[in-house]
Amino acid sequence: MLQTSRHALLLLGLTAPTLLAQDLESLDPTIVDAERVNDDPAAVSVLSRDSLDLFQTESFADLSGLVPGFHVVAADSRGYGQVVAMRGSTNTLFFGPPALGMTIDDLPLGDAYTYPSEMLQLDEVRVHRGPHGPYFGRNAPAGMVEMRTPGFNDTFQNSLEAEYGSYDRFALRGASSGPIGENFGYSVRLFHDQRDGFIRNPLLGTETDDRRATGGLFNLYWRPDDDTELRLRLFAEKIDDGSQRLSSLFSPDPFTVFSDNPGVTDLERYQLSLHTRKTLNSGTFESIHGYQFWDLDPSTVDLDLSPFGPGNGFSDARSAIQQKQDLVSNEFRFSSPDDSNIRWRTGLFQMWIDNRGTAERQLFPGFVETTRFDIEQLNLAGYGNLTWQATDALAIDAGLRVDYHESEIDRIQRAPFQTDDIVRGSRDEWFVSPALGVTYSVHPAVDLFYRSSIGNKPGGFSAYSDNPLIAEFDRETNWSNEIGLEYDCPAYNLRFGVRGFWDQIDDYQFNQGVPRSTDFVVLNADEVTSRGVEIDGAWAPVEGLTFRGSFGYVDAEFDRFSDPFTGAIYDGRKVPFVPEYTGSFGARYDFQSGFYVQTSVRAAGTTRFDAANNTTFTQDAYVTWDAEVGYITEHFSVALYGRNLLDENYYTFINPQIFAGSPGDPQQFGIRVRTMF
Repeated sequence: MLQTSRHALLLLGLTAPTLLAQDLESLDPTIVDAERVNDDPAAVSVLSRDSLDLFQTESFADLSGLVPGFHVVAADSRGYGQVVAMRGSTNTLFFGPPALGMTIDDLPLGDAYTYPSEMLQLDEVRVHRGPHGPYFGRNAPAGMVEMRTPGFNDTFQNSLEAEYGSYDRFALRGASSGPIGENFGYSVRLFHDQRDGFIRNPLLGTETDDRRATGGLFNLYWRPDDDTELRLRLFAEKIDDGSQRLSSLFSPDPFTVFSDNPGVTDLERYQLSLHTRKTLNSGTFESIHGYQFWDLDPSTVDLDLSPFGPGNGFSDARSAIQQKQDLVSNEFRFSSPDDSNIRWRTGLFQMWIDNRGTAERQLFPGFVETTRFDIEQLNLAGYGNLTWQATDALAIDAGLRVDYHESEIDRIQRAPFQTDDIVRGSRDEWFVSPALGVTYSVHPAVDLFYRSSIGNKPGGFSAYSDNPLIAEFDRETNWSNEIGLEYDCPAYNLRFGVRGFWDQIDDYQFNQGVPRSTDFVVLNADEVTSRGVEIDGAWAPVEGLTFRGSFGYVDAEFDRFSDPFTGAIYDGRKVPFVPEYTGSFGARYDFQSGFYVQTSVRAAGTTRFDAANNTTFTQDAYVTWDAEVGYITEHFSVALYGRNLLDENYYTFINPQIFAGSPGDPQQFGIRVRTMF
């Protein structure tokens, strides 16, 4: 059934823009600017370009701590195997759906491990907290990240940037945008970034985790009239990296390994999409049609992190993974005029994903397990939401999402002297995700709000399980409630918010290692409760001086969970991959002469990396400190920067099955020069 659906959906994506173009001439012309949904301020954190620069944000993982309750656990493997946490909800490493969805220029992305590692120049990042299924085409069971790159320009704008720093880091970035004739426009952004590795291997006499990324984004715009825009978007990225950044937890130096297998990560990402927008008297119609391809070929890792010989029991454990993902998505949405007393948006959404791969795991010389899998998923959804301004002070927000989800697996594992292990299955399900919120303005600068919503993550299959009963996992359901206060006073250039949330999560999806192996599966914990407090704010007390800070406390624990492999009861234990708190604070001062200074800190609380909360697999709280000084004019800028100035040692990821971790970035310094013309 999924194969037939894929062909139909590909045809839909190809023909829909043609059908729209045929109807453009018959539609009533109106004038439109770039329309955005009117978001409840209680539910969204907006990170402007200035905020991203203040915290030297260059990757998706760098967003950790900037938004309360948000954290990325990463092994510096370009997103592969990363865990994205929001208010205690997480994705699983490879085979579960994301808790926090992501769109870039309205294009929905697939699984969390396919999220881009390099961040192009962005106008802003909007992080929506809590379930937001009724507000987006892409399902958002715990929240949504919207990234937006600069749009259409009616004047030519160009820039070139070069950077050099520690570990022979060298980066080049270029951008150009402007009109082409009367009705067309373009924008192009290119980047190349490389550095030597952080981890030294004396056995091989080299660094093992070198990094090299090259890519670009191209947009072609067509505006045949004032109320119509078509946009063709192409993104490509090629990664040529060394090994994952892993070292033994028992090593006296986390940046030294003695592996006899250096490891490699080669990865390519491609996105092709067509975006249309048409404004009518009754609202704005939009469509987004996309195809994405993600190709990991290969990722190799030395699992014992040591040379072959009697010192490691003649073990030669290593892994080689090839994995690909195709994604086809189509979305149609219609939203109210900007001046409507009742603001609304409704839409239809489709996404098809094919995730296939081959994993070879050698436990000792001559014994290699080979797993081949193909997992297909289909998601069809309808969604809608409205905000009614009942009085000048009272606004009521309501939404509903209906999903159909279908998944099937075809998996075979072969090993010497063993019969083939075959897992085949399929599942389908319907679910409904409602949301209701109330905002009351007690003062022109003060809003009180309450919001209740339900988020659903569909069930599916794990490819690394021999047992069909364990390979399948169930749907996760999150009933989320939050209450808070927002203060926004432009007269004092001051804004802050305080929120409290309580999430009751049934059938919580998370990773669990299979005993006496390097395999893992997605399990369901019967009940998890996550509760916490979030604070964020910004203040510009005098001209040129800006402060920005955030803090989020999360208490996420298992209420009821029994390990199916050992029978251990983990009731009351903390959920893995979720820091107890995250925080950030940054300050910047711009002198009238063009010079500026800025500094920022980030903090993460204690983080457990297994359900048992073993202290060996726990990262204690840590703080990192960055700073930058520079000079900027209308056409030129130069900056000297330092990152992790105190050279704090910490792990961003711990793998309990191989007793290894990924050390965080060490102390670095660099210079960045940019020209704009």
